Amino acid sequence: MTTKTEQATATATGATPDLARLEESFRLFTETTRGLESAYNALNRRAARIDVELKRSNDELRDKIQELEALSDNRMSILQALPSGVVVLDAGGFVSCVNPAAERILGRRALELLGRSARAVVGPTGDRLLVDEEDGGAGRRGIERELVTMDGSRRHVSYTIAALPDGGQLQVLNDLTVVTRLREQIGRLDTLAALGEMAAGVAHEIRNPLNGIDGFAGLLERALERAEADPATLARYAEKIRRGVREVNDIITNLLTFAAQESINPAPVPLADLIEEVVEELAKFGPRDAARPRITGNLPALTIPGDPVKLKIVLTNLVRNAIEAAGPEGRVEVALERAADRKRALVRIEDDGGGLPEEVRSRLFRPFTTTKASGTGLGLAIANKFAALHGGEITFKDIPGGTAFTVALPVNDEGRI
Repeated sequence: MTTKTEQATATATGATPDLARLEESFRLFTETTRGLESAYNALNRRAARIDVELKRSNDELRDKIQELEALSDNRMSILQALPSGVVVLDAGGFVSCVNPAAERILGRRALELLGRSARAVVGPTGDRLLVDEEDGGAGRRGIERELVTMDGSRRHVSYTIAALPDGGQLQVLNDLTVVTRLREQIGRLDTLAALGEMAAGVAHEIRNPLNGIDGFAGLLERALERAEADPATLARYAEKIRRGVREVNDIITNLLTFAAQESINPAPVPLADLIEEVVEELAKFGPRDAARPRITGNLPALTIPGDPVKLKIVLTNLVRNAIEAAGPEGRVEVALERAADRKRALVRIEDDGGGLPEEVRSRLFRPFTTTKASGTGLGLAIANKFAALHGGEITFKDIPGGTAFTVALPVNDEGRI
């Protein structure tokens, strides 16, 4: 059936309706073909652009992969070269990485360790060679152990533990066996040196009174031989000998006190009362031509757990030293306060005796270190030892014209037992 448009076209052109339809169809086909060709060309151009972009992306990705591989190789080289052992545990606590240093420390090759639970890495004595959470290892640093490793060797190993973002754990192992042995050797050498120094000090301190004893014994002997039996003279010689014997006995007693393995049985010790007692005794019974110690400020009511006898020895030695350093016209002040951290009581003893000589500062608390002509040099050593028995310490510093000693002793949260 012919449409009116086709009939009009055919009439105007003189063509038949079928031919007009064919021409119209060909025109439409031509337009569609041109449209498809244009779309195809556009698609080719877009594909070419995408291909260029894809090639560039592939090149960039290849470069990144090479960089990551180089970085991974570099890190692996560093890991392999590290002198410290490195063990990585996954989130389940199984070994996922072991470097050569860790192999050497643990006494097994990596292939024998990979995939094992940290709890299963044990030595021949059953010692765990790695730290796990049950050991309190998570987030800890500086754990040290003496253990027998998987190859049977005995090592002193320190561990540094760090958590990883994926839930795993990094353990860094350091073999301190040689360092520990050197420390022990140095400790023995220090002990021998201290014993040698102590022996020299003992010999020197005892020789002085012994010389006096020998001299007065000789005088007594000659007086008796010449029948010079003046009772007053003989009594004076005998008293000199007895004094020398007492000096030797005091030196030996102090030395034994310093060397003894002592402990304390804690009891409530009111520090203010103890300080007042020490200051009163030294002010009342000390030499007349000496400084008189005095308490400055109000003493707070701090009661600490301690041995009152040993604490009194600590304070008496320090205050007496300050009195002797200050001289007759000097100043000695004693104060008590609580430290800023609220965990310690601080007893301060200050004097204006001119300060400590530089040559004695580094060995002030060692036996037989003294600046006094007649001192044994054991008082501060004993005081320091007794303070340490209470978990405290003695420190000193220069102040204008003198020295301030501070005894720090621990207290509980309330400042009393």
